[in-house]
Amino acid sequence: MKKLLLFFVPFFLIGCASTNISSFRNPDIDFSNYKKIMVYGNSRDIDFRKTLEADLVNAFTEKNITAVSSIDLISPIKEYSSEEIQNIFIENNIDGYLSVAVVSATEESAYVPQRSYTNYRSQYVNGKLTSVPYTTTSGGYSVSYPKASFDIILTDIKTGQVAFKATANSEGDEFSDMKTISKSLAEKIAEEYINLSSTKE
Repeated sequence: MKKLLLFFVPFFLIGCASTNISSFRNPDIDFSNYKKIMVYGNSRDIDFRKTLEADLVNAFTEKNITAVSSIDLISPIKEYSSEEIQNIFIENNIDGYLSVAVVSATEESAYVPQRSYTNYRSQYVNGKLTSVPYTTTSGGYSVSYPKASFDIILTDIKTGQVAFKATANSEGDEFSDMKTISKSLAEKIAEEYINLSSTKE
C-alpha cells in the first residue's frame, strides 16, 4: 500500500517598515575616528528600550563600528551622578553617546473598501464544457499600522558638544509592530551616521 505523505508548509506574514531621517552635523566635531559609541534608547518602555538598543548595536556592528548598549552598563533602576556617568564613559573607552528618544508612538487605522470581482471557470454542464461565472469579494475591513517619531542626538564625550542631531519618522504596515519599527530605525541611523561622518565641511 502506498502511503500519501502530506507536507505542511507554515505561512508567515512578515511585517516591514520604512524610516525617513533628517539631520544636521556639527562641523566642529569630527566623529569619523570614534572607536566606540554607547547607544541609549530613551523610552519608558523597558522592553522597547532593550529591543532598540540591541538593534542599534547590530546595525552599527554591520557597519564595522563598535557600539555598546547603555542598559548593559548603566542600570535603569539606579540613580547616577554626572561624575559617575562620566567615569563609566572613561572606563569603557566611550567616544560618543547616541541617544534615541521616542517623541510619539501611535497606531493608525485605515479602512480597506469592499470590492467584488467576477471571474469565470470552465466546467462541464450537461456534458458540455461551459464557462461559468463566479464572484469573489475582498476588503470590507480595517487594518492598523504603527507610526513613531524620534529625536536622535550624538554627543561627543570629550567636549560634551552635540556632534549631530536628527529627527526620524517611521511607519510600518499592517503586519508590523514597534519591533519592526525599531529595526528599520536602527538601520537608518547607522546609515546616516556613516554618511555624516564622511562629510567634510
